[in-house]
Amino acid sequence: MFYSTRSATGLSLILNACITLAASFALANSAAAQSYPNALIRLIVPNPPAGASDTIARLVASGLSKRLGQQIIVDNRAGGTGAVATLATIHAPPDGYTLLVGNGSNMAIDPAQQKISYRPRDLIAVAPLITIPFVVVAHPSFPPNTIRELIATARREPGKIDFASSGTGGAAHLASELLKAMGKVDMVHVPYKGAAPAFLDVVGGRVPFMTGDVNSALPFLQSRRLKALAVTGAQRMDLLPDVPTVAESGLPGYEAGNWFGIFAPLKTPTDIIATLFKATDALLQDSEFKTRIATLGGRVMLISRIEFERYVAAETVKRTELIKANKIVLEN
Repeated sequence: MFYSTRSATGLSLILNACITLAASFALANSAAAQSYPNALIRLIVPNPPAGASDTIARLVASGLSKRLGQQIIVDNRAGGTGAVATLATIHAPPDGYTLLVGNGSNMAIDPAQQKISYRPRDLIAVAPLITIPFVVVAHPSFPPNTIRELIATARREPGKIDFASSGTGGAAHLASELLKAMGKVDMVHVPYKGAAPAFLDVVGGRVPFMTGDVNSALPFLQSRRLKALAVTGAQRMDLLPDVPTVAESGLPGYEAGNWFGIFAPLKTPTDIIATLFKATDALLQDSEFKTRIATLGGRVMLISRIEFERYVAAETVKRTELIKANKIVLEN
């Protein structure tokens, strides 16, 4: 095919215009990243106020605000076991001004549900935050005092022991399901809409035991209205040094809990992601922040952004395999 000189000149002008436009966009993005942040930042939380996730988010918002020199507000978007908040972040402008406090429930468990349309790859894993194990608690009148005794009782009475959770598909629910799977026992899940009503029913003796966050359980343990059977982490908790781990109590290799991290919409500029990671990493190394997190039973995650990305992927695979292998129905 042959082109006239006029056509060739026109094509050249179009190509030059495209190159100029692309360069302009690149310069604009670079300038925006260099001036970041210059406006209020919204930190979306997939849980209602007053819970562990909300407390962590507010500590993070306060710490990052000081390091970034910009106000950060916490935006609670409860619903859909975290899907409402996650989808709101996915569809937000990728400019670094809308971020998500993701956790093991909405990032690693929700994707296993048929009704959930997103995956961890639909967001950028910006920075790790903390890990928090759970505690297995029971009403004082419940005969088992250890995990070993709980498993023995459940084997003698298959399908007759109930356990509560803060909601179907949450990290605490999956921790109990892992206990069932590794202990090879049949127990009945009783889901609640939140940790508070679940704890109250266990305290009232209406459900014999549950797995939940230590911050909510501690007042009941201190007043002896609940007893602790075990903690779910790889090691004992500083808050409950005399309580053994599940692994110590007859299920070697057992480890469960929740984790938290910061996520951003795809296509958020790399310079902005780097700025956020640097500020978050500095916060995690702050002794005052570490102490505050320790009072919640947690530990900071001092790993790189890439390591955190791999961690989220591995957690998703592990929890999805647990759900599929044991035919766990997550949808309420």
